[in-house]
Amino acid sequence: MFGALLVIGAVLFIIIKAVNNSLNNPEDLSLPQHKKEEDPDFEPIPMEGQSESEPQYKPEPKPAASEYGKYGHLFGLIGKPLAHSTSKVRFNKMFREQHINAYYENFELNDIEEVTRLVESNPNLCGFNVTIPYKQDIIPYLTRLDETAQAIGAVNTVKVIHKESGTELIGYNTDWIGFTESFKELLEGHKKALILGTGGVSKAVKYALDQLGIENKFVSRNSTFEIMGYYELSPSIMDDYDVIVNCTPMGMWPEINQCPDIPYTFLSSNHLLLDVIANPDETLFMKKGREHGAAAKGGKDMLEQQAVAAWNIWNSIEV
Repeated sequence: MFGALLVIGAVLFIIIKAVNNSLNNPEDLSLPQHKKEEDPDFEPIPMEGQSESEPQYKPEPKPAASEYGKYGHLFGLIGKPLAHSTSKVRFNKMFREQHINAYYENFELNDIEEVTRLVESNPNLCGFNVTIPYKQDIIPYLTRLDETAQAIGAVNTVKVIHKESGTELIGYNTDWIGFTESFKELLEGHKKALILGTGGVSKAVKYALDQLGIENKFVSRNSTFEIMGYYELSPSIMDDYDVIVNCTPMGMWPEINQCPDIPYTFLSSNHLLLDVIANPDETLFMKKGREHGAAAKGGKDMLEQQAVAAWNIWNSIEV
């Protein structure tokens, strides 16, 4: 009898101890919690109407907002390279001085196709300039050209017009205006000119020389029936053509120790050398010409004059 009581007492002691432990640690009574990130074998229950293999919808990421949206009007320059360009400094200085809510940026494009994205991502873009190597490549991306740009076959200024029906890009050429305004006084009395290079700016220079009544001829490393080669620049040719216009990028910053391969020793005080390059102020082409007595002028003033013409186009009502 006494032994049975001892067994019953031991059992009761074990039960009471277990109950006390449960009361002191209530989380032990909760059900196990399964977390997906802690259990790689966890399989979520598909939502109603959704199969297990059906991927959940993920919205397409929206394009990042343009960092230039804070400006009322955006303008810029496209081309490659652009490190030599001073247009950004000049335009933004003008905007500050005249209290114009606008900004001018250099947009260095690796490919001309990127111009489409540039326009789409900047709804406040009102116009842009075009420099090498895209003055001719830009044309297929434009809505239309004005008559002068069409005649020249190259564009250096684009006006962007935003309409409900879509965005229009109208191409202009102000290079020929800048060239004419900058060099016309120096060109008085000259009859023939050699144009070094066959790119977009050379076409604008030819148009300007034609308007001034100056006979001209292209010179290039790749000669054709209509284009003269550098090797053809004999003493008689150099004497006959007393104006030489550099329309190549040779000598442009930072490659300032380069120059077109013409026979500088055939130059004299009768010659006029014009360079469309604006940076540096004096190119090696100009320096070599001056060493042989020729007069020379760079493209700084031409750049300013074409910029004024571009600004007038961007601000004009009639297009």
